[in-house]
Amino acid sequence: MKTCPKCQTKNQESGPFCKKCGFQFSGSSFQDKKEKVMGEKKRKRLWIPVSLAVVAIGLGGVGYWIFQRDTLANSKLSSQPKIEASVSYAGQKVPMADVQAKVENGKISIPVQTVREKKMVRFEYEGKGGKIPLVAYVAPSGRVVTAVSMCEPCKSTRFHINENKMVCNACGTEWNLETLKGIQGGCLNYPPDVIPSMIEGDRIRIDEKVVTQWKPRV
Repeated sequence: MKTCPKCQTKNQESGPFCKKCGFQFSGSSFQDKKEKVMGEKKRKRLWIPVSLAVVAIGLGGVGYWIFQRDTLANSKLSSQPKIEASVSYAGQKVPMADVQAKVENGKISIPVQTVREKKMVRFEYEGKGGKIPLVAYVAPSGRVVTAVSMCEPCKSTRFHINENKMVCNACGTEWNLETLKGIQGGCLNYPPDVIPSMIEGDRIRIDEKVVTQWKPRV
């Protein structure tokens, strides 16, 4: 029993109001239960938008990473020099040809004419860190694309051209020859890593420092 502080009437412990004068008991079990239930409902309602916000931030982060990665890859490709007006590989399969590179004055170089003729060549740079395989090929736009000749997940260093696609000889993963965007296969996110090059005279030249500082992505 509890006593009403206003009229001194005895009331049941569980009653929220005085049975005589209607006084509302503060801190009553009824009030406590009401506040508890309402609090739980508010927390549940709050949890939904918070969860959605966390998911949105996570997806946004992944999307931004993909965007940044693709933007960087596209900027590297668009800065590559042109050696032909355009090239058509329709109905063609072009194997990778091995050539010897020169290293002098901090530059790795190969002949422009050899790349024009062979369309895709493989050469190696040998430094203190060991040998790094490189590739140069003519894209359909006529740009010469130079890159590290490696499909990093499967460790293959050899490729070939099949129509408008670059194909890994080991795992068969295919990339668009112009953009290096993945088409199909297990190593879609790891096409040959593009390295900037320039044309000087009759040779394609790559900065030796860029190659020595290259690190595998996986």
